[in-house]
Amino acid sequence: MTAPQIIQEIEAAGGVLTVSGERLRYELPEEAAFLVDVLRQHRDEVLLALREREKAATIQVSRWLGARSTRAQRAWGAEKFLYCDYTAWCHQHNQSAYCRELFCAILNESFPRELNGWQGICLAVDFARATERVQ
Repeated sequence: MTAPQIIQEIEAAGGVLTVSGERLRYELPEEAAFLVDVLRQHRDEVLLALREREKAATIQVSRWLGARSTRAQRAWGAEKFLYCDYTAWCHQHNQSAYCRELFCAILNESFPRELNGWQGICLAVDFARATERVQ
């Protein structure tokens, strides 16, 4: 079994894999517990595959941010709407969207989390509408 196959099987079972420094963290549903041994056997390859995926996701999310969002101190964007727009943008550009957990982790690195969204970012179209109302 290859590292990408292990990752895919864990995530398909509802599990979550994350990288924290040199550590691989996982949450698996009970019915997928048998994958822990496989994960341990391929730890280094899985870590490498997850890091590569994070790099690719960061590039893709950055492109989406540049195309569809506005960064402003007074802006706030809800996770639900930002992720929905991101997935629609990916579909429009014939790209696969990354999972919501990875999307959120990337935004958490750049923006302060506030309730169910982020401070300092919103969809550009929403910011433009809000600015029009104020003027």
